[in-house]
Amino acid sequence: MRLAVFGDIHGNLPAFEAVLHDIQTQSPDSLLCLGDVAADGAWPRECIQLLASLNCAVVLGNADEDMLRPQPFQARGFPDEQKICDLDEWGREQLTGAELELLRGYRDTVELPGLLAFHGSPQSCRESIGATTVEERLAELRAKFGRQAIWVGGHTHAPLLRNLDGWRLLNPGSVGLAYEKRGDRYVNVSRAEYLILDGDDVQFRRVAYNVQAVQTGILERKMPHAEWWAGEWVSG
Repeated sequence: MRLAVFGDIHGNLPAFEAVLHDIQTQSPDSLLCLGDVAADGAWPRECIQLLASLNCAVVLGNADEDMLRPQPFQARGFPDEQKICDLDEWGREQLTGAELELLRGYRDTVELPGLLAFHGSPQSCRESIGATTVEERLAELRAKFGRQAIWVGGHTHAPLLRNLDGWRLLNPGSVGLAYEKRGDRYVNVSRAEYLILDGDDVQFRRVAYNVQAVQTGILERKMPHAEWWAGEWVSG
């Protein structure tokens, strides 16, 4: 089965549309979304609705969970975390009961033949597993959640292909919030990332989209801290 895997859309409709256009050129048999669909972007409702129209399996991300069950703000020492919290609150306010009901249909994990999909880890959508996760932790998770040949998750926004003893750990990167360090700060780069999985073949794909469309959407929709948030985006 030829499978297109994507996630971490984060309310970025121009990026999502660009990925879906590219996916059409790859003729997959099926699609799989790894969650974090709506938060932080100017188009939360539109991204949820567009994803629903694809009728594919969707994993529940931590940002999706926060939209369903908001948590009080707690400072953790991250840069601009209060601003991000305000963006999340704005995104929640845009959703109707119909979009919230769609979010409730997202699943903790999705299993396909030989494959386990999740957002952060199969145990928690908030746990990060990736290139530096110790093998002892991976062994604990596999003992509990299964020994499928391929595990694929999101959350870190970092593309990954990690070959382990008899299995692979994959991450497609992020559709809507790919980032990189430029100079002394991290910026959101206008490239949308996903992967095509076809048997043992893994193809990581990057798709350009219009950064000005994102910036204009942020400003026109009067998101909180709009000038700051629009300035966090660069061409990539």
